[in-house]
Amino acid sequence: MGVCQITNKQYEEYDPSHEKYRGRLGFSAKDDEAVVHVSWNDANEFCRWLSDKEGLPYRLPTEAEWEYACRAETTEPYSPGDSLPESFLRNPIESWVPDPKKDNNDEPVDLTVGKTPPNPFGLCDMHGNVEEWCHDWYGPYPDENMDDPVGYATGEFKVSRGGSHSTEPYFLRSANRMASLPEDRSWLIGFRVVIGDLPGSEPLERSEPSLCY
Repeated sequence: MGVCQITNKQYEEYDPSHEKYRGRLGFSAKDDEAVVHVSWNDANEFCRWLSDKEGLPYRLPTEAEWEYACRAETTEPYSPGDSLPESFLRNPIESWVPDPKKDNNDEPVDLTVGKTPPNPFGLCDMHGNVEEWCHDWYGPYPDENMDDPVGYATGEFKVSRGGSHSTEPYFLRSANRMASLPEDRSWLIGFRVVIGDLPGSEPLERSEPSLCY
């Protein structure tokens, strides 16, 4: 798994036209800030492009892989413990849209990757900075235990994990799940990549309508 989230500079090697999104709504303008305004489809295509370029099997992590990597063998709500140090919190308010009270003199939220302390597995920004797309379609957890699950075979929403800037710390917990339409390009969501073939587990069949809750 990548130590950091994919940056603007890295993503724009694949899609130079993404530069038009830099700084939109006041977020992610610099080369080394986490890329945002990328859909799940965009992130998945980036992985295909990078795989072809480097000859390695790049992809998005499954939800199970992501949580295992985030927890890094810890059991508390966050890998550092029961709460997050201040350095992890980027504009930690309940703000689902950019704050209308801000003006051009306000300091933008810095989304530079790798500035928070790494977790016990050496991974940075697993709590906050930007949410991260995962491979899986969103759905309820099954009742039975599974080895290396890959999620549902179909769905409406794709899983995102980790929480982001401009959200309450509660949503940055290791276990917190989020979901968005795969076509959405959000100012909250970016991604990181893993190298390795997708686990060979059979995807789950959906027995009820997909719900985001």
